[in-house]
Amino acid sequence: MADTRELILGAAERLYAERGLDGVSLREITEAAGQRNNAAVHYHFGGRDGLVQALFDRRYAQLESRRAAMLSELDAEGRSDDLHALVRVLVAPFAEEGDSHWVRFVARLHEDARFNPFAGGEQSYAMGSIPATREVSARIRELLTVPQREIDARFYLVVTMAVHAVADRQALVAAGVADYLPSAEALVEQLIEAAVVVFSR
Repeated sequence: MADTRELILGAAERLYAERGLDGVSLREITEAAGQRNNAAVHYHFGGRDGLVQALFDRRYAQLESRRAAMLSELDAEGRSDDLHALVRVLVAPFAEEGDSHWVRFVARLHEDARFNPFAGGEQSYAMGSIPATREVSARIRELLTVPQREIDARFYLVVTMAVHAVADRQALVAAGVADYLPSAEALVEQLIEAAVVVFSR
């Protein structure tokens, strides 16, 4: 049986994904998690900010592990400076997150300047402060011959495109109106191709 912390994380991820950070109270999250103690979120996470960080962290760690494995494969194949392959390492693990609520939750964060984990270019949590993500970002940057400001702008565009394309598809699938959309696998490939164009233009 899931423990209280995991129950809260699961309920919060779903509710934040569906209604945004300001559309859900901590009381609603507690109730959705089946908890009677209204102070449960504060006890386990210290409040909303700690809860939001924990939600981001728990799945991003899995994504980071996937990126590290993909980088190791590239190095073993002698493709450590292949732009297309590096873009796949950057984009695919996020786009492969499946039908969980996490990517939709991340899209909500992306829209909120208070919590956006991608703000600040390479100094941001999501783009540059953990090993595999920092490494793939650095390798892509080394292949680009434009000013730093333009490189930052391109990373912003690629991240925004990936976050919202995946999140929008998941929302439409959940609403049962996704017949015209590409499959999840096809979307990954389309995002990679589009990101390569953005970086190499």
